[in-house]
Amino acid sequence: MRRGADLVSSFVVLTEYECGRAQMAIEWVARSQKPVVEIGGRPSNDRELFALAADLNQCIARSGETVIGFIIPDKLRDYCCYGFYRYPWAIEALLDVWEIERAPEDTRSLWRQGLLFGYSPEAIQTFISSASCERESKSRSRRHIETFRLCKVEIYGQLALLAQRHNSLSDRCQRLR
Repeated sequence: MRRGADLVSSFVVLTEYECGRAQMAIEWVARSQKPVVEIGGRPSNDRELFALAADLNQCIARSGETVIGFIIPDKLRDYCCYGFYRYPWAIEALLDVWEIERAPEDTRSLWRQGLLFGYSPEAIQTFISSASCERESKSRSRRHIETFRLCKVEIYGQLALLAQRHNSLSDRCQRLR
């Protein structure tokens, strides 16, 4: 019992329950047919933002799975949502649906068709990649919103600007735009 408490004690923001939910979400994205899983939300002040990103990175590292964490602005002011995804089209779709950033029409129509016809997230990514190698290579460069990366967690929108402003001297982060 003590060993489990030691594992959770290294987390700064996430509770034991939230860590469990994060591990489950990571498995759903990595092993199931879930393209993206949003698992929670919290206030988005700069101190907690970096602690949340560190906790999500720790969850990913402990899982051993190949996923990417995300933190995006919520509709509520000064609040964010977080979760995990595996394929670039999935975060593009989430940002589009939440009206944070409109997806480019060429890839937007491809992932919409894939979802409509019931294809797996991997099959949708393969189709998008095979439709045009150029589309895949430009998918990140076409983003107009700020994106900041902290290890395996990407921070989007005005939260990325907050992260950039408060962490400009740290080499743990890199600007992706």
